Amino acid sequence: MAPLVDNDTKLIKEHLQNEHEQFQRLVAPSADNWKFRLHPIIFPYVLGYNLLGFYGGYLLLYAKYQTVLFTLFLVIPSMLGLGAGVHRLWSHRAFKVKPQLEILLIFFYLLTNQRSIVTWARRHRLHHQCADTDADPHNATRGFFFSQYGWMVVEPHPEVVKREKHIDVSDLMKNPIIRFQEKYIVPLVALIAFGFPTFVATTFWGESLHIAFFVNYFRTNLVMNMINLINSAAHLIGYKPIDQTAVGTQSQGLGLIIFGEGFHNYHHTFPYDYRSSEFGDIKYNLSALFIEFMAKIGWAYDLKVTSENVIRNRVLKKGDGTDMYYIPNNQKKQDFFGTNYFKPREQEKLPD
Repeated sequence: MAPLVDNDTKLIKEHLQNEHEQFQRLVAPSADNWKFRLHPIIFPYVLGYNLLGFYGGYLLLYAKYQTVLFTLFLVIPSMLGLGAGVHRLWSHRAFKVKPQLEILLIFFYLLTNQRSIVTWARRHRLHHQCADTDADPHNATRGFFFSQYGWMVVEPHPEVVKREKHIDVSDLMKNPIIRFQEKYIVPLVALIAFGFPTFVATTFWGESLHIAFFVNYFRTNLVMNMINLINSAAHLIGYKPIDQTAVGTQSQGLGLIIFGEGFHNYHHTFPYDYRSSEFGDIKYNLSALFIEFMAKIGWAYDLKVTSENVIRNRVLKKGDGTDMYYIPNNQKKQDFFGTNYFKPREQEKLPD
């Protein structure tokens, strides 16, 4: 089935302009003088979890090569569970799926040892409503460390607490498969994130139980930090080729590292687009390639994309001049992708 192409900005506005009327409008980037406090339960838990991740990485030095390869291989489905699953499918409804693909993506997501799909999606929808403000759970305005790590271990900002409860996740709660995952999240995570890989390693190539179990902490910590780069680096490092007024930046290198999720200026401009990237061929976008393959075999359908005209018009009107595709023979682009230092443009008119 052909992707659903949006030829105007109506869907964009509906996706972004749904903030609850009772709340004061927050303008990004902004951060007040809020003094954060370490969460008394979550902080020691996350700290211990990180230490186990270092320990698991140390054990990989003594693991069998099959265990090393298998541990690293599981990063791929884990990132697909986050990128294609909880991000593009469940948070943004960028495409639809048959039940068999939804179950597969839930399995992939559970490999990551993260919170329930409903919790993840609720926070991510709040992030898009209030990105880079105090109502953003991982407000990048507070710096790289906060948006990469700190937000997970401190008590949330009062604006986050106040607004999060108003985020609509009724579409997810109507889904019986999601409700099952929500209800049994703890045993499912224990079974799939840790039990399944441990069983495979000990059964098929005789890895020790100790190593087979604890190396999973290295993998889940690695995946957590990779996906958190979207909160931090993808808001602080790079350029804004699509829309200077939108939050999120582009970094091709970051896009490669996090499986196509690094083209964040595009994503915050057109969040419903299943590609989450302005690359037309998406050869560096594993999540989009996975979704397209699933569409070819009939497991995914109604893929939403943004029309070329809408993208081009946004680039020419609001982009910062670093676009690779819609500004042919632009000297600023040539300088940027060469070796010269690039300064974002002023409000001058782009050459035709």
